[in-house]
Amino acid sequence: MSNLRVTEKSAGFIVFTKENDEARYLFLKVGGKLDFPKGNIEEDEDELSAALRELKEESGIVKIKIIPHFRRVLNYYYRRGDGALVSKTLILFLGEALEKKVSTSWEHEGFEWLSFEEAVERIKYHGYRKILEEAEEYRAKTAQESLGRWIDGNTGFQASSDRGKK
Repeated sequence: MSNLRVTEKSAGFIVFTKENDEARYLFLKVGGKLDFPKGNIEEDEDELSAALRELKEESGIVKIKIIPHFRRVLNYYYRRGDGALVSKTLILFLGEALEKKVSTSWEHEGFEWLSFEEAVERIKYHGYRKILEEAEEYRAKTAQESLGRWIDGNTGFQASSDRGKK
């Protein structure tokens, strides 16, 4: 076993879409487990740019409404295949997908859109469950407000929604 210690910083999204007034959350399948679209932050890349890039690379989603003021940090350790102990920091943003078509990358076995209840029941990792619970509470609280901005990852076009318009 290696005594090597490594640090990693990743960013990603908790992505939801609305179906019959119910939120459905996107999970990618990897190694039989559910995961959020996420990945390592590259050199000279900010957290949000990395999260948007990873979302596009891992799910094909480019049109997303970013929910403001939701940024959660999760710190954990895991052991890599080479035995190195990795100290990982994961930054997660919340966003509403403005498109439902998903095309997963080679890294994933598939994907699922799950209700909050289904996701909480199936997520294995307590840290993910806790952050998903915070995301659902925040999403529900802000659902009546017209907050956020959406980004079209193909064109880079950004638009802000008008606050208070219903």
